[in-house]
Amino acid sequence: PFHFIFGLCTRKESPCDVYDAIGKDSVYSFFLSSNFTAWALAIAVLLAQAVCFVFFIQAASLDFGGDNDWVYKFMCPRDNDECRNTSDVSVRGWVYFGILLVVHLTRDMGNGLKLVWSASRYGLSRKSFQVLCGGVFLFSITAFAFYSSVVYNVAVSRSNIELIFNT
Repeated sequence: PFHFIFGLCTRKESPCDVYDAIGKDSVYSFFLSSNFTAWALAIAVLLAQAVCFVFFIQAASLDFGGDNDWVYKFMCPRDNDECRNTSDVSVRGWVYFGILLVVHLTRDMGNGLKLVWSASRYGLSRKSFQVLCGGVFLFSITAFAFYSSVVYNVAVSRSNIELIFNT
């Protein structure tokens, strides 16, 4: 079943299959190059994306002394012992949020895993290292995008519209 899900097969993949998995128009295809400048650019983009995700994660942190975007979902009036939930996020909103994340990110995660899996087909070589790095980086940055999106939406979304809008 694992092989079917990610489109893996027992035949030896051609270089075109590897480029298709990582994305021909993606900057991550530069990891398949032997050019130092291409690698430097790909690493710079990877780091820039990671820094952006860190901004979202920090903004979602529940740090009482720092600057964050956290929106409290409970309101507790001074003259009442009861607090009320002001969040309008429903299960349906989270389901749509999950569907959007899965639709947009699963392909890159699967392709990253496919590249990691297929790296061994090139033996102990430079090509194997390039394919492995491309797969690990593609999977990792996609997983980081997934994580930061969930964390940020838990912190700031108080309606289904906000939840879907922030996805």
